[in-house]
Amino acid sequence: MNRIYADFNATTPMGRACQEGIEAAIRLWGNPSSSHAHGRQANEIIEESRRLVAAAAQVNPTELVFTSGGSEANALALLGSYFATQSTFRLLTLSVEHSSVLDTARFLENQGVPVDHIPVGIQGSIDLEQFRKQVDQFRPSLVSVMAANNETGVIFPLKEIFQICRERKIVLHTDAVQAFGKLPPAQWNFCDLVTLTGHKIFGPKGIGALVVKKGVPMVATHFGGAQEIKRRGGTENVLGILGFGKACQELPTPEELKHLAHLRDRFEKGLLETLTGVHLNGADVPRIPNTSSIRFEGISSEVLLGALDLEGISVSAGSACSSGSITPSHVLLAMGLGKQAAKESLRFSWGKTTTPEEIDTVLQVVVKHVHRIQERKRRT
Repeated sequence: MNRIYADFNATTPMGRACQEGIEAAIRLWGNPSSSHAHGRQANEIIEESRRLVAAAAQVNPTELVFTSGGSEANALALLGSYFATQSTFRLLTLSVEHSSVLDTARFLENQGVPVDHIPVGIQGSIDLEQFRKQVDQFRPSLVSVMAANNETGVIFPLKEIFQICRERKIVLHTDAVQAFGKLPPAQWNFCDLVTLTGHKIFGPKGIGALVVKKGVPMVATHFGGAQEIKRRGGTENVLGILGFGKACQELPTPEELKHLAHLRDRFEKGLLETLTGVHLNGADVPRIPNTSSIRFEGISSEVLLGALDLEGISVSAGSACSSGSITPSHVLLAMGLGKQAAKESLRFSWGKTTTPEEIDTVLQVVVKHVHRIQERKRRT
């Protein structure tokens, strides 16, 4: 069976440049902190990769702190900011953030830190005027708003949010994991703290980065060495960092992203015109070009996901970090969907290797199974 992969927001396969780079360097075992030739060789790999990632994100290489992934980078942004300010720290974050942000926020709240959440509307976006009022009432020291949602693909107005924060001297963090490689850096790289990861851009898993702009207070949460200018202790993941840098050399072009958006729109149009009881989550607001969150009214996402899996099609019912969970998506609940409705959505996320033929095949299979399930329900 030739499987079709439609879950690129969960992870991506490693690209050719990434694989070839890692294979070529896999015998380089030197510790980057060592001063001898083996160590210098490993350190050169790290610094060249740092330049490549920074160039792709259009930030200063000295601002880049390598981490074990996006989740650690998010935790470092929040916890490192907290430890830097302690008693004055107050956190305002988005209700539809990735679990790595929400769980860290919950931990801080349990330590007595004032935490508040920014609501979203039925489309999954925020009301900027309401946000402004909430900021003035709550008076946060750190605001954390993702650049694009991992489940719905909804894009958040970071430039306007940054301006509101800047006027009040508030630090702004953004989780740009789903935006990196799908949106121009100019739409998110101006934030004070920016989370990136490798495995969403055809790089390896287990490597990410936090961009820490100059002057932003930050205390390390990993100790044991002076790596990353004392911002993240521990021997670096040289091969992961190398793969991250190589992947940044193969990011999709604007033309490829436009083509991807065309394929996504073609898929959505086919579903909406062919089936009844189909709803597109976040339909009327800007979204990243590869993501469709579709609700199939009256059909359990687990049932449809299983049927597609048996047909050789890999999709998701939400964030990969909550896979296996039978609870409804916190993102869809925050958007105002009821518990039952939130359990009726699938996420289709496409990548630069997706073909028109794959789009058409997935469309046909989804239509077939939705019709089958709807007919069975009518008979019972």
